[in-house]
Amino acid sequence: MRVPSRAILLNQLEAVFQMRGYEGATLTQLAEATGLGKASLYHHFPGGKTEMAAVLLREAVARLEQQAFSRLSGSQPAPERLAQFVAGFSDYTEQGERNCLVAVLAQGSAAEIHGNAIASQFDIWLRRLAAVYEETGSRPKRARREAEALLASLYGYLLTTRLLADTGHFRRGLKRLRKTLTD
Repeated sequence: MRVPSRAILLNQLEAVFQMRGYEGATLTQLAEATGLGKASLYHHFPGGKTEMAAVLLREAVARLEQQAFSRLSGSQPAPERLAQFVAGFSDYTEQGERNCLVAVLAQGSAAEIHGNAIASQFDIWLRRLAAVYEETGSRPKRARREAEALLASLYGYLLTTRLLADTGHFRRGLKRLRKTLTD
């Protein structure tokens, strides 16, 4: 049997965590998704499911950084960069079709294991968002609240999209959000 590439393997594992959550993703399901036996999975990830989640979390953070948060830098006006950030978040979630793995791993028993790393990363991201809001003229405390509200809106739209089983909700919400950022 041919072992899938690391990238393919990670995509297959991520799909299971995305669909089932951390608790619901069993080693049997993870092995089946990759076409590997459990022993082969442990060969790639000696720390088991915990290590798989840690690797996937690092990958998700890197993708969010590349697709969304990197757009906060640049010479464009701050409102435009914020709107580009929102568009990048939309790209990361495939226009609301896909959960954010960071949010998935911030829940349940995964939060006990990975919660500190996630909270630390979100604090970094909040500070970067707040710095852009400060460029728009907001004082530091208000800029922080605006950054928190932006992330709450994005993740709220994503969750509500799941609850309603309507990805159109996500797209409409982001369209309204981008409009408020550029007005």
